[in-house]
Amino acid sequence: MLNGILKAARSLLVEPSCPFCRQPVDAFASGLPCPDCRRRLGVPSAVLKGEDPLPWQALAHYSGAVRTFVNRQRKAPEPSRLNGLVQLLADRCTVEKDAVLVPIPSWRRQQRRSFADLIATGLGMEHRPILRRTRAGVGQHNLNRQQRLANLRGVFSVDNTGVAHNNDRIIWLVDDILTTGGTAMAARSALEASGHRVAGLICLARTPSPCRDLRYRRRQGDTPG
Repeated sequence: MLNGILKAARSLLVEPSCPFCRQPVDAFASGLPCPDCRRRLGVPSAVLKGEDPLPWQALAHYSGAVRTFVNRQRKAPEPSRLNGLVQLLADRCTVEKDAVLVPIPSWRRQQRRSFADLIATGLGMEHRPILRRTRAGVGQHNLNRQQRLANLRGVFSVDNTGVAHNNDRIIWLVDDILTTGGTAMAARSALEASGHRVAGLICLARTPSPCRDLRYRRRQGDTPG
């Protein structure tokens, strides 16, 4: 209700439009991609969900236009378009009201905010960047599942500074893409070893099968995690 009122109020100052095609939209859909752009991107009408290898929720499959969009956003984020898809994900995913979001840090050494952190911020819930990479690791694009798991062993630590008294809060991990789930499982293990409860993962896209082994010659996606 409050989000709807805020969107309507903003529409009095700025004409609401789709962040992708810039065509006018209803005031209550301000900032969200219009139905035509959702179809062009291949975004389904409901959030995707699964339980393997951990509970996960995703906006779309990592293929076609969504894959192209995500790869472009990793290199040069476009705030209005990225926020449009993230807000759509926020409206559709179902998580506990008092849950805390924890973004999974990138394996790349970088100064700017990670892509997962941008997504967590856009979801509009409390989020805490308490996961740390203990080492940079290597890119996982050309590794099979077993090699990925070995590469990720012990790669995360948890910085509980100032949040130890809230360890009873349920955590949802946040990342851009879910592929084999090795990165998410390693992150969950580190958090649970530190006393946190992890419910699952929220991501923009889920790589469609068959792609358990990323060397599969017909794979439809590639991702760090």
